[in-house]
Amino acid sequence: MVGWVGGGGGGARVLCAYTMTFKQRPSTYRISIAPSSRARCRACKRRVDKGELRIAITAFVRPGRSTQLVRCVQCVDARFGAAMLAVYGTPARVPAEASVSVADATAVRTRLQHIAGERVEET
Repeated sequence: MVGWVGGGGGGARVLCAYTMTFKQRPSTYRISIAPSSRARCRACKRRVDKGELRIAITAFVRPGRSTQLVRCVQCVDARFGAAMLAVYGTPARVPAEASVSVADATAVRTRLQHIAGERVEET
């Protein structure tokens, strides 16, 4: 951002550059059930139907401001799985909302583990 320093009546004005610092926070992820059918998957762009299992993403965009994004479970790929595991370390630590059954949460975590295993074999 650029601004003028100095100023009022007849003094020299100096152009200076300053930046606002924002310590970027990593996005958070959680396994949830879609409460409505309004959201679209960020990967395949199809609507996530009400009651369908999904991954809810909270992306922090500015200080005090975040946005909610959604991804359907079928669109969890190696890159997205790696981003989730970079935040939580292991699939077992990825949180699930209370409305998600234990079996559904376990299925998503198993899929993440499988994807993480494939990524390790690639490198």
